[in-house]
Amino acid sequence: MNHQWRANVDQAARPFQFIHYDPIIQRKQREFRDQRDVKNKSKLQEDLGEIQSIMKKNIDEILNRGEKLDNVSNISNELRSKSKDFKWGTKKLTWQARMQQYGPMVVGASIICIVLYVKIFHIGF
Repeated sequence: MNHQWRANVDQAARPFQFIHYDPIIQRKQREFRDQRDVKNKSKLQEDLGEIQSIMKKNIDEILNRGEKLDNVSNISNELRSKSKDFKWGTKKLTWQARMQQYGPMVVGASIICIVLYVKIFHIGF
């Protein structure tokens, strides 16, 4: 029927012979345009939904990365503090070890020096 109608239009003697079909043609054009718009809108909505989910995922990853960086920073600060404590403890232990090792010799040498001083200068107690 479509081909037959087109043939009639092409063979029409008067160009406006089929003017009474114009409202039908206009309505069909609007329906077709509306259907394309709905399809385009649904595709656009799907694309926007996909983009939105990707962006949410990226933002969540960035926030998690920030939290992880904060955790790493806190752990680093704790390690720095503990290393200072450890350094102080090692100095203290080193001092105590030297006192145990050399303390008796220093005390013995001091006593000998005092005894010699007293004997040489005849100081009586």
